[in-house]
Amino acid sequence: MRFTVLGSGTTVPDADRGPAGFLLQRDGAQVLIDGGGGTIQRLARAGVDARDLDGGVYSHRHVDHCGELVPLLFTLRVGADKPRQRDYPIWAGEGFAAFLAQLKAVYPGWLEGRQWSPRVTELPLNGPGEAPLPGGLTLRTLPANHAAGALHLRFESPEGGSLVFSGDTGPSQNLITLTRGADVLVTECAVEPNDPYGGHLCAEDIVQVVREARPKRVLLTHFYPGVNVARALALIAAEGVDVRRAEDGDVVEV
Repeated sequence: MRFTVLGSGTTVPDADRGPAGFLLQRDGAQVLIDGGGGTIQRLARAGVDARDLDGGVYSHRHVDHCGELVPLLFTLRVGADKPRQRDYPIWAGEGFAAFLAQLKAVYPGWLEGRQWSPRVTELPLNGPGEAPLPGGLTLRTLPANHAAGALHLRFESPEGGSLVFSGDTGPSQNLITLTRGADVLVTECAVEPNDPYGGHLCAEDIVQVVREARPKRVLLTHFYPGVNVARALALIAAEGVDVRRAEDGDVVEV
């Protein structure tokens, strides 16, 4: 499977980094993972027409992770030159279906088409979840230590490849559990130690995940200003793992 970084940034405006967004491809299928503002354009830069997406997986409902959902559904709705004739599946934590219903109430009739609708599969927030995805992929989830509805995501291919996305989270035993044996861990590294706000990881937290779960590779994303990136990379690399910072446009083969 191929993993493309569409957005490696945060809520803070950055000319080189969009808000969180990723693309997972396998066997012709294309699945969006999160999608903050600008995701449709960044998909186009990656050579993907958003109207060809086979579905989307969302780690949580914060705007920097799902802010492009309304524009995306509207794009599917008005694409007269490429009318959609199949539902648009969405996988997310419990509560997402109600969230989508609220969005549809604000834009009545504009977030679905005559021959398709967005269809939400909710995953549990009180334990492990699992769902088949397009392209023969499997999604496994565990609750994250963040806002209501937040999940850690693990994607597995039939060939045995595995990639874990932390989503936004504070220190989490569930992240360690889900990461065990993974080929790639894509994780936020949003803060420095002793951050007063909580709900995010620092480099020391990621070191603990690496020590216990031993992923083969680590891709760091979602740095807020003030985080010492060089220090974070050095601390994690000292654990003997291949680690680097994600850049918009990066492609990782798993």
